[in-house]
Amino acid sequence: MEVTFLGTGSAFSPHAYNASILLDRTILLDAGAPLTVHLPKAGVSLDEPKAVLLSHFHADHTFGLAWLILGRVLLHNPSSPLTVFGPVGTTAYLQQLLDLAWGEKMRRMSWERLQLTVHELAGGDAFEVDGSRARAFRMQHVDELNCLGFTIERGSVRLGYTGDAEMSAELEALVTASDHVIAEMTYPDDEGGELHLGRKEVEGLMERHPSTRFIITHLSSDASVSGAVMARDFLTLRLPLR
Repeated sequence: MEVTFLGTGSAFSPHAYNASILLDRTILLDAGAPLTVHLPKAGVSLDEPKAVLLSHFHADHTFGLAWLILGRVLLHNPSSPLTVFGPVGTTAYLQQLLDLAWGEKMRRMSWERLQLTVHELAGGDAFEVDGSRARAFRMQHVDELNCLGFTIERGSVRLGYTGDAEMSAELEALVTASDHVIAEMTYPDDEGGELHLGRKEVEGLMERHPSTRFIITHLSSDASVSGAVMARDFLTLRLPLR
């Protein structure tokens, strides 16, 4: 599995773009980065991704999707179909996002030309994305939003993605189900516990799951964790890590 980080910063990071990760050029995990710039910079056409997995509806994880959808339609004719997976409420959220960004007329045109399909998921739901088995896990982040993490089995790799998360039994279950996990660490110097993970919580997860390889993202500052890979914008990894 090839993993390219298009954005590795937390919402207000001064040194990195917002969250988006590309798997094998076809699957996007979140869409906060300016994708019409970052996909071509990574050597990927706007019409290559087949699916987007949204962990939750915060701006730093979703606003780049508005540019991707309309840019794909206007720059590629005909446009390849696009499927979006996300929490319950994703259909309404995408409609609101596109209406705000471009207006209802452009939203309707984009939706039709992309044959846009939305699958709304709850924690525990199994699904298939671009030929790979996947599962949604309910994450604890903010009470007013449905928030998800995901596992994806692709080839010999079981990859987990936490999205934004506090410590919870579901987060532990996601890590248990993963050979490699992309975990956020918004708080580099403390325990976290409010909305996001901190260094001590990530280190605790690593101690409890020694066979899982950790890749750290959603950073608010330059940081490092012994034994983990620290993601940076435009880093490409090939999994499994050796």
